[in-house]
Amino acid sequence: MEAKLDQLTALKDILRLFSLSTGLKVNFSKSMLVPINLDSENALFLAQSVGCALGSLAFTYLGFPLCLSKPKVVDFWPLISKCERRLASTSIFLSQAGKLQLTNAVFSALPTFYMCTFKLHKTVIHQIDKFRKHCLWRGADLNARTPPKAA
Repeated sequence: MEAKLDQLTALKDILRLFSLSTGLKVNFSKSMLVPINLDSENALFLAQSVGCALGSLAFTYLGFPLCLSKPKVVDFWPLISKCERRLASTSIFLSQAGKLQLTNAVFSALPTFYMCTFKLHKTVIHQIDKFRKHCLWRGADLNARTPPKAA
């Protein structure tokens, strides 16, 4: 939308009507105005008049990296580290059936969530597949050189 006070006021009124009709509350102090091609003085004035914080690109929304350019491999590092943490913390306590469930629930669901919005880099997909294979066939230790349970 254009950076005009009347348009922001109309948006805030729409959100208030939504709040009244659904019973859900919009917390403007947790909201963020992200200006694009707008001077900082005008952006700060608009953010203060709406009652929200002033943000900038790049930021994450629901775990997605949002920016003006195509996301890089580094932007998906939180996804990779989340998969690695889940593997290390839970895999040693699970049976083979539990590892299969973890693989299907975590290592397939998290990347699918991201792939609904972005095309993941081959490096990211390769790393997550590596975690899936280790979880299912070798256990939590990614550096273990033990032979897999099935060839």
